[in-house]
Amino acid sequence: MKLMLHDLRGRPEGMAVSGRVSVDEVARRDRSVAAVEPVQVELEGREISPGVFQVDGTLKTRVAYRCSRCLAEFWEPLETPFHERFVRLPTPAGEWDQEDDMTPIESDEVDLVPYVEQALILALPWRPLCRPQCRGLCPECGANLNEGPCGCSDRATDPRWEKLGELWKGISGSSGGSG
Repeated sequence: MKLMLHDLRGRPEGMAVSGRVSVDEVARRDRSVAAVEPVQVELEGREISPGVFQVDGTLKTRVAYRCSRCLAEFWEPLETPFHERFVRLPTPAGEWDQEDDMTPIESDEVDLVPYVEQALILALPWRPLCRPQCRGLCPECGANLNEGPCGCSDRATDPRWEKLGELWKGISGSSGGSG
C-alpha cells in the first residue's frame, strides 16, 4: 500500500486511503501469533505544514494467537489506531528536529506496509490467553489441563521442602498427646 505525498499537497481536507494489506511478517516475528488475516486499512492523510504529513486511521484484522499457558490456537479480532507523521527531506529550514516524532522520507512515495506491521505488533497482547481461566499444561506430562485432569499427582512436593514437612509431622504428632 503506497501513499503518494504529492497528492496531499494543497488539499486541506486531506485524502482517504483504504485497502487490504497482507502482513504475514507479523506471524513470523512473534511466536505467540500463528496467523494474521489481511488487515483492513482505513486512513486519512494530510499535509499539516510544508513538507510534514500526518496519517491517521484504524487497522482491523483477525489474529490467530497461541495461548501462552496451554499453546492452543484461538482467533480474536484486533482493532488498533494508526498514527504516523512523515517529514519530506530536505525540509524548509527549521521545520524538522530529529527529536520530533516524525519519520524522515526522501521520496514522494511512502510504503505504508512496514508502518502497518509496526502498529499491529505494538497492539498485540503481551501474553495471549485462550480464556482467563486457562489452566495451562501439566508440568509433569504436558497434557492440556483445560481438557480434563491428566492423572499426574498434583500433590508433588518440592524436595527442598521435605525436611520442613518432617518437622511439621513431628510437631503435630507430639502436641496431640500432652494434656
